Amino acid sequence: MTASTAVAPLEQRRAAIERLSSETFDLVIVGGGIVGAGALLDAASRGLNAALVEQDDIASGTSSRSSRLIHGGLRYLEQFHLPLVREALAERHRLLELAPHLVTLEPLLFPIYGTPYATKAFYDAGLTLYDILGARHDGGWHRRLNVQDTLAVAPSLHRDGLRGGLLYHDAMEDDARFTLAVLQTALATDAAPPAVTRVRATGIEVESGYGTLTALTACDEVTGEDLRIRTSAVVDATGVWAAEASHPFSSPSMRILPSRGAHLIVPRARIPATAGLTIRVPGKIVFLVPWPDFWLIGTTDAPFDGPPDRPSADGWEVDKLLATVNATLDVGLVRSDIVGTYAGLRPLIAPSGGSTVKASREHRVTAEPNGVVRIGGGKYTTYRVMARDVVDAALGRVVARQRPSTTADHRLIGAADRPALDRIAAELASIAEVATAHPEAATRLVARHGTQAPAVVVVGADLDLLRPLVAGRPFLEAEVAWAVRHELALSIDDVLSRRLRLTPELADRGEEVAPRVASIMAAELGWGEARQALEVESFLDTARREYAVAPPA
Repeated sequence: MTASTAVAPLEQRRAAIERLSSETFDLVIVGGGIVGAGALLDAASRGLNAALVEQDDIASGTSSRSSRLIHGGLRYLEQFHLPLVREALAERHRLLELAPHLVTLEPLLFPIYGTPYATKAFYDAGLTLYDILGARHDGGWHRRLNVQDTLAVAPSLHRDGLRGGLLYHDAMEDDARFTLAVLQTALATDAAPPAVTRVRATGIEVESGYGTLTALTACDEVTGEDLRIRTSAVVDATGVWAAEASHPFSSPSMRILPSRGAHLIVPRARIPATAGLTIRVPGKIVFLVPWPDFWLIGTTDAPFDGPPDRPSADGWEVDKLLATVNATLDVGLVRSDIVGTYAGLRPLIAPSGGSTVKASREHRVTAEPNGVVRIGGGKYTTYRVMARDVVDAALGRVVARQRPSTTADHRLIGAADRPALDRIAAELASIAEVATAHPEAATRLVARHGTQAPAVVVVGADLDLLRPLVAGRPFLEAEVAWAVRHELALSIDDVLSRRLRLTPELADRGEEVAPRVASIMAAELGWGEARQALEVESFLDTARREYAVAPPA
């Protein structure tokens, strides 16, 4: 590898920083989560000159810490948020078409306990309504199962009081990679907007005497350079960070109520079941989400008033989720069964009563007179609608009608119909190095990268990186180099926690593999040995705090 090739990602970043400093933008988006990435794609697809800045990594906050469901939200039916459920199911249908490599439909079992007939009829009616509102368009109508058939799906269910089950479908996705794909799709549009991570917004400038916005001020956290980004509109897509007193352009027009949700990661073999599970508990639902090799168990829902950076699951949340599983399944799940945990914060619109359980997941957009447009609330599934609405508000009603959103039919980068994706996986599996790395390496590579998977393999062949990154797991060393070159990754955490989603799944939090990741990244970013050691130390310190299993409360 030549020296010029090795620093290419940094040169690309410097070029993007130069554009931020030299151009005048129609709007600048602050926040690189799913809504910010969606707003950049929406704006770019309309031909606007837009830009995005993110103070950390793409999807480093809420958008990599969800339950990884694309769904209508069964519990919102009980709160009579029928328009939200209908809208979310319509978006679920759309995302299955726009990103079939990242969003897949999976069966979920709803076991039913309680009074015979009445309980089953109640939940059956609820799922029938779910189907009518749109769920049937993808997975068909839900099915009613007797006790025997229910136990065939999940044999460890407690038998006492079991009245049967309901089998329905919802969609699963990799939230961090989906956010990245949305952003990459924006970067690939004709508008080619700049999007830069490690740039922290510090304030806004307004025209004296008029109060209209003229620029966003920011700091490049890599170089320490102060930036002045000329624009007449700023989209605040900072999510839970908007609740911080230190927010650079906060406003009383919208009050955000952060809510924390925690998840457990448990090996699939530990809980025998052929479908995911939906467990009804008072006031909410806990899911066992099928994830490759693991179950994701969550989530909790409680107000959060701490710093939004890098939240972790508390001991009481681990206790609560373990108790919920053990109350429904005869598996005796204990802390030692948990490989890792993670927690995320939801940016809910604060209700008058302050309850996060009752807080609406509907989104709200407010446009300030100075040109700052804010968005809060919402749910991952409806990000595209949220992005459309916030860009509409930034443009104003008249211009928005003249330049409407086009993202409803805009496929994401890497997307292809399932037969084409299967052919790509089969072709990659025929390559000896890929097949030797892991029996599922080709399939998993396509699931993460879609039609870009062959290009990842080409990079691996060029750099001699077609070896497994972690012994016994379907990840290639080539994906590390690809993440730096093409996915804006600048740290080990970026690669292992969000590009590959490995950190919470590794019992040692990546201690064994981190030095190898650092050495591959070093060739791309010009790190010396001292820098590599520092990066490994920093990563492990963060990983152990974020994803560890907290002791009992």
